Amino acid sequence: MSGKYADLDGLLGIGEDADGVPFYLRITAGELSYDRSGEVFDHIQVILFQTAAPGRPADANDMFETDELDGLAAELRRGILDWYGDRMPFRLPTAAERAVIHAATGWT
Repeated sequence: MSGKYADLDGLLGIGEDADGVPFYLRITAGELSYDRSGEVFDHIQVILFQTAAPGRPADANDMFETDELDGLAAELRRGILDWYGDRMPFRLPTAAERAVIHAATGWT
């Protein structure tokens, strides 16, 4: 794995969207290689789990990026997720919150 983004790999976060509905996120980071060309490139993936809210079921989506990773990594390290134009602050969860995240998503 690329040491450049290793600190982000496996990171869990918790925050609230613009409507005040809690969300959880999980970040994976590493290297991928094309099997035909052998080209290796870094990636960052963010999985966003939005909890259920009145009139909206829980939902999970992901963002997989291979370009402009330095900017994305810098924002994630500052606790900001730019989710397709929505800037959503997040923080590391407490131990109790980690248990809630695990119960909702299976993430550890």
